[in-house]
Amino acid sequence: MILDGFDGTVARLTKTESNFGVQLDSLVDAVTFGLVTSVMIYFFGYKQLDPQLGKVIGGIFLSAGVIRLARFNVLKEAKAVPSNIFVGLPIPLGALAVVSAVLIMGKTLDTPRGKPLETQTEMLIFSIYVVLIAFLMISSIKYRTMKRLKSKNNVFILLFLAVIIALSINFPQYAIPFVTFIYIISPVFFYILNKVRRNRGLLTPTTATTPEVPEVPLEIPHEPDSQPGVNDEQRMMNDE
Repeated sequence: MILDGFDGTVARLTKTESNFGVQLDSLVDAVTFGLVTSVMIYFFGYKQLDPQLGKVIGGIFLSAGVIRLARFNVLKEAKAVPSNIFVGLPIPLGALAVVSAVLIMGKTLDTPRGKPLETQTEMLIFSIYVVLIAFLMISSIKYRTMKRLKSKNNVFILLFLAVIIALSINFPQYAIPFVTFIYIISPVFFYILNKVRRNRGLLTPTTATTPEVPEVPLEIPHEPDSQPGVNDEQRMMNDE
């Protein structure tokens, strides 16, 4: 997961970006975060309870992940969205979301390493959760990335990432679900923030600072006589 976030950065810094690299990266992501996660879904939630349903749910997650990667490549090639925006939940975060559910539902005091699900209720909850994550991957919900960040905040962002990585390594059962959940619902916070900013802009008094322009009466100039000699002759005839 960590290395997946650096491959594109290294390619940009070394100026070795290519279409072949983009396609190869998507293929690796499909196997690492799509296929492996779908296998984990099957063994954790369905092998002992309903293997056939497990194949369906795992296939739904894998299909959604592949569609998400294909759409990402198309949008990137067409430059249809800014580079700091992801359309749909990225497949690495989708895999982390499933891992978070395994960490939460599979952890018990008796089996700290985790165990498969054992009841139909747990399997139903897990199925709905996986389908929801698959839907978020193929949805049009926009997620922010760490690109185009202001340079003055880079030090704090790197420090924050270091803390998150350290917590994820030492306390994965708590840190990974918490960080993943925050990222999944982050579009809601950005939507509220943008709406507040938009409302503030609409409420800003602009008419008070704009001076009033006085109305100037429109005067229509009279047309000058095009033949002044004709008017003089008529006046002389009237005098006679």
